[in-house]
Amino acid sequence: MSETTEIKPMTDDELNTFIAIVIVVSLLVLFLVIFIQKTVVVVRQASVMIIERWGQFHAVYKPGFHFIIPFMETARCINWRCMEVRNNSSSREIVTLVTDRIDLREHVIDFGRQHVITHDTVEMYIDALVYFRIVDARLAVLEIQNLPDAVELLTQASLRNVISNMTLDDTFSSREKINHQLLQKMRNDAERWGVEVTRVEIFNLDPANDVKEAMEKQIKAERERRAMVLQADGVRQSRVIRSRGDAAKLIFDAVGKAKAAINDSKGRATEKELNADAQAKSLTYISQNLKDKNIRAVDYLTAINYLKTLSKLDGNKTNAVLLPTKTVEDVATILGEQNLAK
Repeated sequence: MSETTEIKPMTDDELNTFIAIVIVVSLLVLFLVIFIQKTVVVVRQASVMIIERWGQFHAVYKPGFHFIIPFMETARCINWRCMEVRNNSSSREIVTLVTDRIDLREHVIDFGRQHVITHDTVEMYIDALVYFRIVDARLAVLEIQNLPDAVELLTQASLRNVISNMTLDDTFSSREKINHQLLQKMRNDAERWGVEVTRVEIFNLDPANDVKEAMEKQIKAERERRAMVLQADGVRQSRVIRSRGDAAKLIFDAVGKAKAAINDSKGRATEKELNADAQAKSLTYISQNLKDKNIRAVDYLTAINYLKTLSKLDGNKTNAVLLPTKTVEDVATILGEQNLAK
């Protein structure tokens, strides 16, 4: 049979000693955990920490693994706020927090509708976005108390200053100019805080209701005027084109008639030349045949024309034809020869 060991209960002194040891060990573990938390710091990418020693600036801890001397060195905290949109909803929430990490990534501030007055005393509301990033964390923490609010107020003041020098029409047609002027005005002041303003965007211009109505009437009148101008210009161009067509038609008709007249004249001249050649040949032939008979060709042709004329004479009308005596004698001779030939 095995012997059974009996567990003796702890005395009061032993229990008190054990509890004391547990408490001391727990305190040591807690102190070690707190010591490690206060001593070991891990800085993430695109973030830095401002470390102060005895309340004065000591160093800027960049991304990586660092050690901090407890109670001697502390991280400087800053006030920060950002816009948070949850679950892709249209509602947004401005979150304010206190952190010892300074984010070096680009930030955006939407400061809502701002009331401004143009150079021609027109009230309107403008929505704008400001994009900036911290380039010097020491200046961003030590030179300004609340950086997001400072950037927002600087943007509002610069926006009012720029709009006050522009008319209403210029504000609608010169958004790029407004963005450029805002960027130039804000950069010099933001550099003092270790901030680089990368971009300023005006995305909404909302004038008052009465100004909207006046603008709509102006736009409607301008469209009607442009329509009338375009219609009148179309009519004018149509008339110009039509007149050019009529002028071209007249020119072509005149050129055609001139060419036709020239061709007709050339035809008549050719006809006369051919008739003259034919008559010349006829006269030459007649002269050659009548040369032996001692009769002139002119007398022969006159006799022929005389006979043709007699055939056309009307008995009721009397026509007198005067001919030279020599010609009449020759015609009689020719007619007598013709009768003898018959």
